[in-house]
Amino acid sequence: MLSAVLSLNALGLAAAAPLESRQVVPHYPPTQQSKGFHLIANLTDPSQDFTPPVNSWQLSGIHVGAGLNDAVLAASKGQLFYQNGTAEQTRYNQAHTLSDGGTPLFPWGIAVDDQADTEGVLHGISINAGSGQVGIQLAQFPEHYPILRTPAPGTYVACNQTEPYYHTNYITVRAMFDTFDSTTGRYVRHVPENCVAITLVPQCAELPALPSGSMSSHEFANTVNCYADVASIDWPEYGP
Repeated sequence: MLSAVLSLNALGLAAAAPLESRQVVPHYPPTQQSKGFHLIANLTDPSQDFTPPVNSWQLSGIHVGAGLNDAVLAASKGQLFYQNGTAEQTRYNQAHTLSDGGTPLFPWGIAVDDQADTEGVLHGISINAGSGQVGIQLAQFPEHYPILRTPAPGTYVACNQTEPYYHTNYITVRAMFDTFDSTTGRYVRHVPENCVAITLVPQCAELPALPSGSMSSHEFANTVNCYADVASIDWPEYGP
């Protein structure tokens, strides 16, 4: 849905006439800029949605231990995030995606469990106290869509899973890494049963000033490209 393929259409006007070509102009949904954002789930294939639908739900964390949150999708307002890093760190994909929580406010960072990097393995995603994982940040130029990057080629997935801490089902957010097929020279995508492939798309939100005594800092909070209302975007309308 969010991939872009450039094409050129040639029209034959007459048998002896030269071909005229029409260049297709890239057309992408307009972005705004903000330091704060919510991460909105956008299904790669909307026909594969759950019942009830979770397309346009928001990334949030649920408590599973001291300083530990598991990543899930919430139907209502999710966590407020910001991208944190110096200009150099951000340029070289070494920034972090953080949220503030606790009393006093403390940074909580997104991280992907990559300890079991094997085919068909769901990789857990945490939003734990601390700086999270380096490189979990929004895609930047030359990418056309500022979606949240995975730490390796692959996709985020939303899964209908039992959360052991609560003994009930949640729509969890996980990562699946692609595997390389040496015979075709291509990466192969994996989406397990009870899961659907998603992108996490930033929706602009105000990043409020921190109260006195906070342990968080917004000194290196980036101004990022984001969308005013992700749910209202008609994605098939856009692209080159």
